[in-house]
Amino acid sequence: MHRFGRLVLLAGVLALVLGSCVRLPSPRPSSTQYYLLESAPPSDTAENAAGLRLGLRKPRLADYLNTRALVTRRGANEIHFSEFHRWGEELGPALNRVVALNLEAQPDIQSAEVVPWPRGTNFDYVLQLRVLRFEGVGPPPPGEDADDDAPIPEGHSQMRMGWSVLGPEGESVRVRGQTRHRIDGWPVTDYGDLVSKLDTSLVVLAEDLRRRLQTLSTSGS
Repeated sequence: MHRFGRLVLLAGVLALVLGSCVRLPSPRPSSTQYYLLESAPPSDTAENAAGLRLGLRKPRLADYLNTRALVTRRGANEIHFSEFHRWGEELGPALNRVVALNLEAQPDIQSAEVVPWPRGTNFDYVLQLRVLRFEGVGPPPPGEDADDDAPIPEGHSQMRMGWSVLGPEGESVRVRGQTRHRIDGWPVTDYGDLVSKLDTSLVVLAEDLRRRLQTLSTSGS
């Protein structure tokens, strides 16, 4: 028993020594980058106190855009979902938030509320967005075997947004349309630049919607 006890003690000491030599791998920093859409700064000259009150329904996204990955299109039928460049929030609510802020920065628009709407809120018009394109378009970046000084190919950003303007009850359609916008000169490896260009396209969308709403209000529709 005495010899057995010494063996047990020795085994315990060895276990402690071996355990102290084990080094757990340190956590590796993530190489994934996250991006947020940003609204345009409000205009100091806009007078919105007596402007239109708008409600924005939940946008309808094309199925392939319903993802956190940033999407690039590389041909008529080929798309790429980036593994390491992702939206920092769900794209649908992000689009609604930024479009609403951009609309409120427009002249003659008092407010733009996104769903869920505050209880008892009344609107002049309700907007429904359909997101058909919201991505980068261009060739793939140089491969791993390319020379370090190989030029980065350029593409463009692309937004195609369908929209419907409905009456205050949110049922009757007053007008439908689409806004298309692209910006050239996107280096296909610069996803921060792509998001910035898509920000600009959302400002163009708000300006287009404001013009259509002005026409409706003037005609009394």
